[in-house]
Amino acid sequence: MTWYTFFKSVHVVAAAVWVGGAAMIQDTEIVGMRLFIPTTWILLLAGIAMMINLDWSWGQNWIVFGLIAFALSFAVGAGFLGPEGGRIAQIIEREGPDSPAAQARIRRILTVSRCELVILVTVIVSMVVKPTGNAGWFWGLLIAMLAGIALVLANYLRGAQPAVAPATE
Repeated sequence: MTWYTFFKSVHVVAAAVWVGGAAMIQDTEIVGMRLFIPTTWILLLAGIAMMINLDWSWGQNWIVFGLIAFALSFAVGAGFLGPEGGRIAQIIEREGPDSPAAQARIRRILTVSRCELVILVTVIVSMVVKPTGNAGWFWGLLIAMLAGIALVLANYLRGAQPAVAPATE
């Protein structure tokens, strides 16, 4: 085993834990603090170690895409998902899990989390494919990612529409 394969193994395991965790939303505040945040730092540091070890160019589109997705996901997790999980817990404690406020916030946090999951899966595919010199793969992945996010948002908006009352005579 080389240092590259060691760092790559650490990187892929951290990515799998991160994406797997995003797929199974439990108590986001606890999971976020104890699992997501440490795992994202391990993921980033192992990725940087691989880049340095192989002397890869930081300007490759799949590298830039991964770094942007990392920053976006970290910001969404630390700035929204974790704190929102705490706010949901407080509402549930005060009003119960079936309250309209709790249900609306749960739908919203799941929607944001699903959009993030689409991005993370796209990043994993991009990291595996490494579309260097093949712009078709890169742009195809971006289009697939945007389409996935659009489907998640359309599903959210469809569910947010008020039910139409039956016509009365």
